[in-house]
Amino acid sequence: MAQNQQPIFQTKPPEQFVQIPINIERDSSTARMNQTETSNRKPNHWPTITISIIFVIIGQSIAKLLENFYYDQTNRSEYNENRQNDGVWTQALLQTVGFPLLLIPFFIFITKNKRNHHQQPPITSDSIHLKSLAVIYICIGIVMSVQGRLSAMGKLEIPFGVFTLIYTTQLFFTPIFAAFINKNKFNRWVVISVILAIVTGALTLSSSFGGEPDEAEENYARGAWSALFAGICFSLLLCNIQNVYDNYIFKRTESTNKKPSFASVFEVIIFSSLVATIISAVGLLIAGEQHNLKREMNGFSKGEGSYVMAMVGQAVSWQIYWVGIVGLVYSVSSVLSNVISVITWPIVSVLVVIFFNFMDDDFDVFKGIALVTAVLSAVAYFIRLHKENRMAY
Repeated sequence: MAQNQQPIFQTKPPEQFVQIPINIERDSSTARMNQTETSNRKPNHWPTITISIIFVIIGQSIAKLLENFYYDQTNRSEYNENRQNDGVWTQALLQTVGFPLLLIPFFIFITKNKRNHHQQPPITSDSIHLKSLAVIYICIGIVMSVQGRLSAMGKLEIPFGVFTLIYTTQLFFTPIFAAFINKNKFNRWVVISVILAIVTGALTLSSSFGGEPDEAEENYARGAWSALFAGICFSLLLCNIQNVYDNYIFKRTESTNKKPSFASVFEVIIFSSLVATIISAVGLLIAGEQHNLKREMNGFSKGEGSYVMAMVGQAVSWQIYWVGIVGLVYSVSSVLSNVISVITWPIVSVLVVIFFNFMDDDFDVFKGIALVTAVLSAVAYFIRLHKENRMAY
């Protein structure tokens, strides 16, 4: 009787032992599915985030300083109705034309990844990804070009403070688009960060701009709409880039059991910028701005060499900026990328005060408060990232 009961008694522990890992696997899978915004990016890689933020600050600051230098030295502050919108396609082109500089780091990362991973994705899957990505990169490139053109035109049509207030609305649209396009969810720390970033952007209204229009040149209707749609385009741009990562690039790497590579950041920028550069170059030629470049170079107050350096410097700086912006989307989300972009504005406004002697532009209380709210906005988002990383482990 005891011998008949012994097998039944021995089979029970193995059944309990087998069930334990199954339950753990289900719990961990559920936890990963419930993570918000950065589900494919866990754990957040702080060095990548930090470097991307530095790139955004350095790239945007230098690009905006050189843009002010360009307009200041071409005497755009003087009234000239015929030159009201000169250079808008040129400024849009400068934001993307420097993308060939990224080919070197792109191929370095690609070569490194091929050495580390020998497994290749299936041909059918890869071809589907390539066709889909080609269409999406074309769309992103179109939005990049339109956004650059509208932003450049808006600053020449209305006072820069008004432009800044309207352009800050991008922080209203990015979370909305991220919720619908990227299915992101936001906790209170993200909401606090976005609100503080909006306050930061609004407080930079006292900043000056070298190409600010004369009262006779102001066109509030056209300038306001340009600023608004430029902000919407920038929000759409960031959310579509995140869509590329979530639905294509990260899935492509998951199918081959490889970790996402920073090479994808250069991939997105290069192919999208190629399309945007072609569109902006065609727009420049149709508008006849190529005829103004020689005249501007000859009339540049600091000389032709300084003119060339200002243009080349802008092209290089914008690429640094884009690497940081797309790097933040790759590392975290479109919302953080937009927040960091906006809270860099007070730094630029302070640098403009230091390097330029624009009338009625000094370090006022608005710039001081903007710097404080910028720091608080970043801290709020970093608290959220820290909590997510701690939960991931």
